[in-house]
Formats: sequence, C-alpha cells, structure tokens
Amino acid sequence: MAIELTDNLKAHIVLSAFGAAGPGATDGEVIAQVSRITAMLQDGSPALAVFDRAAQRSELTVDTKAFPGTVLFVDLEESSQRPIVFLKTEPSDYHPDAIEHFRLDRVDSNDATRVKALAKEATGLVGHKVLVTIAVEKAGGKNVRILRAIEDRGIDSEHDGLTLADGAALIDWTEKERAKIAPKLVRLNKVTQPA
Repeated sequence: MAIELTDNLKAHIVLSAFGAAGPGATDGEVIAQVSRITAMLQDGSPALAVFDRAAQRSELTVDTKAFPGTVLFVDLEESSQRPIVFLKTEPSDYHPDAIEHFRLDRVDSNDATRVKALAKEATGLVGHKVLVTIAVEKAGGKNVRILRAIEDRGIDSEHDGLTLADGAALIDWTEKERAKIAPKLVRLNKVTQPA
C-alpha cells in the first residue's frame, strides 16, 4: 500500500506532528514527530500492517452480530493461545443454560496488543452488563465466532461484586462443549487445583 504524500497530506502530517510533540514543542521535536509519522506511512510499517490485517479479517468475516450479556469469566485457552470470555445471555436452543463463550484472536498473533487489551478490558468487566460485537469468520472450513469489541453497560445488579472465581463457579463445566475447553483453561485450572 504505497501512500502518495500530497501537499494536503503533508499539511495534515505537520499538524499531527505539532499535536504529538505537545504544547511548547521545539521545531526539532516537531520535525522528529514528522519523521516518525512519515516512517509509519512507508510500505511494511507496523501501522500500515494493521490496515492489511483488517482487510484480511474483513475478507474472512461472513457476518457480524451484537448482543447483550453479563461477563462471568475470562481465561486463556492454553492450547490455542486465545482468550475466552464467558457471558450470561438469554437461554437459546444452542445455550439452554444461557451461558455462551467467545474466543478472541490469538495472543501470539500480529494483533497481540489489541487482543491482550480486549481480554484485560473483559476481565475488568466481570459482573458487568455488556454489549459484545462478534464476527463470524471462516476458519478451517467452518464458521467461528470471534469477539471483536465489548462495551460496558454498567454493573449487573444480580452479579454486583462478582469475582472471576465466583463467575467460574456459576458455569457448568460438565456441559459437553465446555467439558472439552475446561482442561485447557489456565486460570480455571489454577483455581480448581488442590493446594
């Protein structure tokens, strides 16, 4: 993705550099920010790679859904290196106990910083009502649901003060799908291991 540095773009870069350098910045500090910004516009830069990955994700995405729930538990699936968020939702044909789980992208992927931040945000929202955005993506010949965003809707009065351990205790780990996942969860297995 080659970016042409038009006069208009150059003006925006200089204005952005002033903002990045901060109030009272010297000309040298502003010029350093201009260099930093233009380096990020070069082919192969980490900044432009984000756009490439977003385009790849977009090509794989077959649907996007948003729905409410309450965060009960967040863990890392050791085998896949994917955080998993468990939500209390509404009972459905697929989830009669009203507990669903969603994986994030891998923590060892190119999007690791974003993934870790989203997992940390979800962990901080245990016991909160949230609105989640889920992307349904093609992967290995099947569709998988990937958590893309989470929005805080405030504390769930039914789960005020809920901790991760409390949330884990609310989940039926013997349910068929969860029974396969449970042995691979890092935090869950630390909590359930005898001392």
